[in-house]
Amino acid sequence: MAKKTDADVLKSPELAEGFTAYLVRLDLEDRRYRDAECKLAIVQAEGFARENKFKQAGSKFAEAMSHLVGSQIMVPLDPANGGGVKCPVYMNFTMDECLTAMTCCNGAAVNLFESDELVKALDWSLEVDVLHKNIRFMNKALFDWDIYTPSPPSLEFQRQRLLGLVTASDVLLKLGNTGAAAYCRNVGNDLVRSLPSRVDEYSLRREILPVASTKAVMEYRHPDPSIYRSLEIINPDLQVRGSWQRLKWADSSKVTSRMAHACFIYKSHLYVCGGQRSGTLEVYSDIWCLDLVGMRGWRQLPSYKQPFLNCQMAVHDGKAYLFRGHAMVDYLDLERERWGRIQTNFVSAKGKKLAWPYTESLTDYVAHVFEGKIYVFGGKYQRPLGCNYFAVLDIATKSWTYLSGIHDSVKLTPDYEQPGVRKDLASWVDEERKKIYIMYGMADRQEAAIFESDFASSDGFVYDDCWSWDITEGKWQRERVLGNFPCPRAEVACSYNPTTKQTVMFGGYSPALPFFVESSTTSFGFNYFSDTFVLDHSTPDGAPRWKQVITGNFPTYRAQSQLMTDPATGRMYLFGGYTNTDWVPTGKHDLTRSYGDVWQLRVDVPGGLFEDVDWADERRAAQLGPWMACYVCGSVGVWKKCGGTCDGRVYFCTPNCQKEGWPEHKQKHGCRR
Repeated sequence: MAKKTDADVLKSPELAEGFTAYLVRLDLEDRRYRDAECKLAIVQAEGFARENKFKQAGSKFAEAMSHLVGSQIMVPLDPANGGGVKCPVYMNFTMDECLTAMTCCNGAAVNLFESDELVKALDWSLEVDVLHKNIRFMNKALFDWDIYTPSPPSLEFQRQRLLGLVTASDVLLKLGNTGAAAYCRNVGNDLVRSLPSRVDEYSLRREILPVASTKAVMEYRHPDPSIYRSLEIINPDLQVRGSWQRLKWADSSKVTSRMAHACFIYKSHLYVCGGQRSGTLEVYSDIWCLDLVGMRGWRQLPSYKQPFLNCQMAVHDGKAYLFRGHAMVDYLDLERERWGRIQTNFVSAKGKKLAWPYTESLTDYVAHVFEGKIYVFGGKYQRPLGCNYFAVLDIATKSWTYLSGIHDSVKLTPDYEQPGVRKDLASWVDEERKKIYIMYGMADRQEAAIFESDFASSDGFVYDDCWSWDITEGKWQRERVLGNFPCPRAEVACSYNPTTKQTVMFGGYSPALPFFVESSTTSFGFNYFSDTFVLDHSTPDGAPRWKQVITGNFPTYRAQSQLMTDPATGRMYLFGGYTNTDWVPTGKHDLTRSYGDVWQLRVDVPGGLFEDVDWADERRAAQLGPWMACYVCGSVGVWKKCGGTCDGRVYFCTPNCQKEGWPEHKQKHGCRR
């Protein structure tokens, strides 16, 4: 019999098995030690909390979490994790470890909120949701609209998640972010309603989420004029001053109000094309141009060959390309002001010609130009829910290449490695980091119900996620949504400003967030928004955080408006959109109303063009959507504007207020009767 050599022994299965068992025991012992250290710190933290030493309690809960995770990561956000939601440490947790981690995060959040450390309180409360998602990732994949229930069921798991949602809601409400506050409570409400036991539901409502507190937040609009006008900047890391100004031009020209249109800026000229006037069946093919420097008035250009809705126009090298899901891509030559077209093809990575993937016209997608290529994601062409097909057109070679997603003919299955199917989403490009971001949007389950399609539901659904596509590496990463964030929504206006290095988001629509009219039995199963947010991509710790922009005026609540940045000046402009006139009182009898107004947004950041804004005066003379603030007493309602030479710059609620405020208004604004 041959004698075993040292090399044979090292390669033996017995040694490998024994070494693996040793590592398991070592890891188990380390886990037990870290768990004991963690729970000791939790006991100490709870002692501080009982003595109302909230800052010490918050720090001790954070220390407990660090014991639990060890030295592998930093919590609540580890820059080494690249900002992603997926965390290998969390995904390796047992259920007991997950519950302990949630306890630490909630303890830190609640006590830091009590000590008015709002940034940290939000971070820790949102970390509970990150833990929830990672436990979800470990199990059988579910669609985003399916509620995750641990197996075996754990009431404590749902309790900890609910506590995280309510704490986040409390912080957001203190900041005046009524939309996100209502969203968190609504998610919690859905969670409680999904519990199989009515006893458990009663217990959690009594302890954490009473029905009355949820309904009270659902009675706010977003923003709500009753509290918005008096809102102050209490935390510059989560809020920033801004100014919306409605623009006027020299002549009497105007563009028909519209929704579902295409919009872009080229050489400081605003272009508007296609769309539809809300409440009518008339769809447009016209295109108009407004000089944003001279502001002399609108000028009509040659119309497109046919009317169209919900398509994008992407500008490259003096041409605006209009993609409608067809191989023939039309473009408007912006210098010659003539329409043209190019024939394109889909090719494989090896250059082989492939079948065209879109079987019908594509709408409700997003499109971006980067380095001579047009990237197109999502939208709807066959499946009512929307799609997640992602492709890129090389303009020079006229060739499309598949990047990710599935064709509508393929059976839809849940997938945690890429964005789900959606339409009407927000998206932007960070050219410095060479990343394309997509955020929110909806899977239209209500339209699926109309067409008796798969995944139909009478309830609307909007995604709560944000994804980045690394153009260089060619892969998706699910990003954390941090800070004073906009609540999930669809049909939102969004633009990246390369001057300020910020993404700006305005308005939108949610089919999943209810609204209850105060002191009334009237309620709606949806919401329209008129709030504004910025995401700063240049933060020192590399973790972009959202801030709410607090403005004096704001445009009326609306969806499907278009927000654009002029790359030559860094100025941001908003055009068009629509709203529901039952939800937003307009004095009109039609069910919906579209807009043809142009607004400019300025933000109090370097390059944000805020220098000439009199923020305090704007707040006194505020137009808050369809309502106005009285210049004298500050009450909000539908008031008469000044009839003097100021062109209605201020509003007065009564003749007495007008009489009292007239001398100041005359002196400050130069108004004459």
